Amino acid sequence: MNRQFAWVLIFGTGVFACGASFAQQKRPYNDLMKEVAATYASVKKNLDANAAPAAAADAAKLQTLFKETEDFWAPFKTKDALDAAKSAQDAAATITAAAKANNVQKAQASYNSVGKFCNACHTSHREQMPDKTYKIKP
Repeated sequence: MNRQFAWVLIFGTGVFACGASFAQQKRPYNDLMKEVAATYASVKKNLDANAAPAAAADAAKLQTLFKETEDFWAPFKTKDALDAAKSAQDAAATITAAAKANNVQKAQASYNSVGKFCNACHTSHREQMPDKTYKIKP
């Protein structure tokens, strides 16, 4: 009987861990975008302050967030949004590398390109509602 209980406990723990992991990956898109905006602003603040290590850390986080953005758009097969998310990931990787090399000018140039990808996607796939919230248009 103790052996059966142990297997049930192990199985239950595994199911819980998988469920928690899945729930974390499928957070609301607006929450993801709020985190992207905050991290993007932090990259700028750190670049302006010549705080390259902090900018590199934030840019690495941006890469992860843009991968999550890509994962959001994948089921919709929305090519321009997928391309923007992938390009933003690449630009964030460039910021990370440049900041790690203490090349703030190069990091700043890539920072500006990230903003262009964000703006293009927001223009195409976001509609402001009367209550000033936004609706996503796949």
